[in-house]
Amino acid sequence: MIPDIAAALAGRLGIWADAEGIAVAWENVPFTPPADAIYLAVHDMPATPRTLDLGLRCRVYSGVYQINVVAPVGTGRSVAVALAGRVAELFPEGQEVEGNGFITSISGAPGIFRAISTDVSYTVPVSLNYRADIVS
Repeated sequence: MIPDIAAALAGRLGIWADAEGIAVAWENVPFTPPADAIYLAVHDMPATPRTLDLGLRCRVYSGVYQINVVAPVGTGRSVAVALAGRVAELFPEGQEVEGNGFITSISGAPGIFRAISTDVSYTVPVSLNYRADIVS
């Protein structure tokens, strides 16, 4: 079984974002960015799975789940940075997230990185390291 870790993390993020009224640009789903509102954009970057035992039964699935906080250009940095902090709080180190037949955990403190400015947006990346150990 290959765990769909991105779906598990997206489920947790989606419930929170819906409750907060924040739009999310999900991977490979049509999305029109709001012209005058902040939104989130997600990206899953899995690493190559590793096998931990000689019996080839225990695999570790790890990677980075990145949630970009995207604000319209010219709106300042404080709202975007504050929202990035709230996103990071949703996924603290050690947080377990249940998926379909597996549990993944956040394996390090979330990183909030320097913003990227363009002519149309101000993006604050939040990166989460995750890990799921699967025994077959």
